Amino acid sequence: MWKLHRYYLKELAISAGITFLVLFAIVLISSVPRVIQRLQGGSLYDAALMTLFFTLDSFPHLLTISFLIATVLTFARAAQDRELTAIRAAGISPRVPMTAALLAGIVLSVAGSLAMHYLIPEAHYRKYRVLPEVIRNVILNLKLDKDRIRIPNSDIVLTFRRQEGADYHECTVYCPPGKLIEGMRSPIVKVDTVSIPKPAENSENIVIELHGVHDPVGNFPLGDYTIVRNVYDIADKDRRPDQNEDLQSDHLLAEVLRGVHPLPHEAIYALFRRCCFALMPALLAPIGFCLAELTRDRGRVMALVLALVPLGAFYLGDAMGARIVFLSHNPWSAWLPAVLLATIGVPLCWRQLRR
Repeated sequence: MWKLHRYYLKELAISAGITFLVLFAIVLISSVPRVIQRLQGGSLYDAALMTLFFTLDSFPHLLTISFLIATVLTFARAAQDRELTAIRAAGISPRVPMTAALLAGIVLSVAGSLAMHYLIPEAHYRKYRVLPEVIRNVILNLKLDKDRIRIPNSDIVLTFRRQEGADYHECTVYCPPGKLIEGMRSPIVKVDTVSIPKPAENSENIVIELHGVHDPVGNFPLGDYTIVRNVYDIADKDRRPDQNEDLQSDHLLAEVLRGVHPLPHEAIYALFRRCCFALMPALLAPIGFCLAELTRDRGRVMALVLALVPLGAFYLGDAMGARIVFLSHNPWSAWLPAVLLATIGVPLCWRQLRR
């Protein structure tokens, strides 16, 4: 029996690996324009890193879809070549070749569980920390041969007539009223000297020293100002606050048990949803096998079309579960995709395996 398992395991691994790489490449390429728009002024390394983090968010979906496609194609080919018919004729239960798909699904579920609970939340958190590093590097490497400096990801623009080291003389600062200097209604501020010392390598603050500030209309002095801006505050001004997706499962559960999480039902829902996504390869393995055998005389294209039914039920359950937890605060709705798959898969597998 092990030879039979090994035969189908090898084909499943190759098919699933190729499918996963193709889908991963498609998502990776589609993320490039979004990343370039966010990282204007960043390096190629920064863009590649953020693109990878954005793509890793799709890992559980790609894993589930690629494994289902690989299972359907592998056993649809075996059914068309009458391999499954020969196995039945030899008195071997169809559960034996299906075991190969189930073993592969269990292995992928274990790997997916590790990724869902630990790796993907870390990648989801770190993808929003790339932009502050880009901003800090831009400040560390200012183009001092130009007469204009724009603070990245902000509305502050500095123009100057001459520059000496980190000091800029005869400056004009453009910024929204009240954003740079409280109480200042004009968007233009005249400054005798602006100093922007380069921050230390590990510093997260940008210091802007304004010497000789005066009103551009009446030309009366306003004094000197020192402005300190945290690089993360500049980078994250439009970013949504940290959510459950940014926390690893053990940290999320610890917050719930300690009673410090503001929405514990959503935290439990996120934990259950990760578990449900991790189980999907193991749940889809017997369904994919039975769909492939069911469409033996109709070809692999029909098998792939029918595979959209459990896949659609899975994502429909995921969308319905999110809506239910929003309305009823019941975190057990995260298991709705598994319930819908069981509703479709149990009668199908019962019919095919006992036929």
